[in-house]
Amino acid sequence: GLKVRIYPSDRQKQIIKVNSDASRFIYNEMVAIGKELWQLNRVKLSIDTVQDRIQQLKLRQNAKQMSNHFQFLEDKRIDSLAKANAIQNYHKAWNAFRKVHEAGVPKFHRKSYAWRYQTNCQYPKQKT
Repeated sequence: GLKVRIYPSDRQKQIIKVNSDASRFIYNEMVAIGKELWQLNRVKLSIDTVQDRIQQLKLRQNAKQMSNHFQFLEDKRIDSLAKANAIQNYHKAWNAFRKVHEAGVPKFHRKSYAWRYQTNCQYPKQKT
């Protein structure tokens, strides 16, 4: 890994904060959906409203559907890869829990003074 110290401008700070908040929100929303799905799946009765709610929650577990449900996630400053990485990190946390059981189930991320989010490098296609 590589750690780099950056000195962003005010505009860049605003973009970092927006992406950090969106990433944390998406992760926390995935945790909430997971908890609600777990509780609804414990109901053994075939109630139509429960089954409909389970289907709604399962549909909302991808970035596009979540962006449609929460309009503020459609902001142009929010990186689409940051949204996808938040969902991917949630799934990694569940897989780690299933394999190791020491970390516990994924928990809500709290707001802190440190803004952080994860994105991927996108290199332009080079002509050879």
